[in-house]
Amino acid sequence: MSDSMKGTSGSAGDDKSLIVAIHQIIEESGWKGIETNFGVSSHNMVYIKPDSHLDKIEIKATVRGNFLDVNFLGSTPKKGLLDKVFDLNVQDVPKSFDISKYVSSDMNIQNEQNLRNIVGVVLKELENVATER
Repeated sequence: MSDSMKGTSGSAGDDKSLIVAIHQIIEESGWKGIETNFGVSSHNMVYIKPDSHLDKIEIKATVRGNFLDVNFLGSTPKKGLLDKVFDLNVQDVPKSFDISKYVSSDMNIQNEQNLRNIVGVVLKELENVATER
C-alpha cells in the first residue's frame, strides 16, 4: 500500500482507511476511478476500464458496527428490454470486511495480501460473468 495510506494521523475513520485501500487496489488492477464519494458511514465509487467486457464497476460500502459491508456491482452492456427494465445486466458480489482485521489502531493497513486477494478474486468473478453474457 502506498505511504499516503499509512499513518493518516487519525484524520479518517478506520472504515475510510479500509475503503481507500480497496480503492487503491482496484486502481492498481487497471480500473480508473471516475467517481468517488467517501461519506460518514457509506461510500460509493465507480470505475471504468477500456478493455473490459464490463461497462463499469460500482462499489457501494456501508459501515455496520465493526464491519464494512461492500457490494461490488459489475454492469455489462444492456442487450435487451429485460436488461433495461430489471437490471439483469448487473452482477452483485457482496463482501463483508472486519475493519479491525485490516486497519490497525494507528490507522495502518494490515493483512494487505489477504485484502488484495479478496478484491482480485471479486474483480475476476465480475469479469468472468461479463465474458459469459
